[in-house]
Amino acid sequence: MHSHKPARDARAGLGRPSARRTRQRTDDSDEMRALLHVLDEHPDEALLQRALSHAHYRVLARAAEAAADGLHYALEPALMTAFGRLAALDHKHDPGCLAKGAIARALVALDCLSADFFRQGIRLRQLEPVWGGRIDTAADVRATCAMGLAVSGAADALLDLVDLLVDPEHRVRSGAVRAIACTEPRAAEAVLRAKALLGDVEAEVGGECFQALLVVAPDTAPAFVGRWLEGAPDADAQLAELAALALGESKLDAAVALLRARWEAEPLRGQRQRVLLRAAALARTPLALEWLFGLAADADTATVQQVIEELAVHRRQQRIRDALRERLTARGEPILLSAFDALFATPPAARGSE
Repeated sequence: MHSHKPARDARAGLGRPSARRTRQRTDDSDEMRALLHVLDEHPDEALLQRALSHAHYRVLARAAEAAADGLHYALEPALMTAFGRLAALDHKHDPGCLAKGAIARALVALDCLSADFFRQGIRLRQLEPVWGGRIDTAADVRATCAMGLAVSGAADALLDLVDLLVDPEHRVRSGAVRAIACTEPRAAEAVLRAKALLGDVEAEVGGECFQALLVVAPDTAPAFVGRWLEGAPDADAQLAELAALALGESKLDAAVALLRARWEAEPLRGQRQRVLLRAAALARTPLALEWLFGLAADADTATVQQVIEELAVHRRQQRIRDALRERLTARGEPILLSAFDALFATPPAARGSE
């Protein structure tokens, strides 16, 4: 009878934790919650300095966020040390790169100028097991460090950032595009044009190129980005839409003129052309509004309905609301006035705040 007791005890130990281990985990959990609460409520610099030497990734992430929020520039060395310590360990010590991502974002927010640190960050990979394989959870860290490297002022930063344009993760490629836009404008324009022309399997990356180019080279980029509006039968419809929206968001007169020219060049217009109106509504510049109000006054009913729908995003803007109603009232078409009333109705609180 006694010969079976050790086996039963062993099975019991494997099946549930001992009272001592359970108590230890509870104590650790309580301590963690208390520490995280203090970091939320009273994140003074001395506490953050100690927290950045903690072993748990959640504490490190919270401390990094607090350091950034409080603009604790003196904590840069401690943040970089914590990052290096985690980068040398496996994924179990920082699942999802939660802490390393928070640290990288904090150092960018704190205007860290250490190109060496950011170069370390753009090379970080962290493969974690998932159902059916593994994924790299360090993509956002690389994208963040790309921006940090770009604004660090390092003379050769662009050389490292170009490598990221072929990163396996599209979020990193998009982040590299945004970072490249922060480097020397003429060189950045050349690299971004090349990337746009070569294309990417993810249209989102092309859209980032368009937006970045219009910021970096406002005089020359509109005509370049406008090439994607031409609407050839084999053209990528998603890229054409992203190009139109980028042009609108740029708020450049030359960009709005391209949108209008593309609209007027289309004898038959469908949903693909409607994005031109949406882009003009996003621009909301005098030139864009002049075009849209002109359509509201003179275009066919279907087009005017589209104009109303696209301008509805500005329903709280009294000037736009009044100008559009004036054009529609002059037309005297009940269906258009009903569409306007339905889309431009605003709650009393919104009216009172104007």
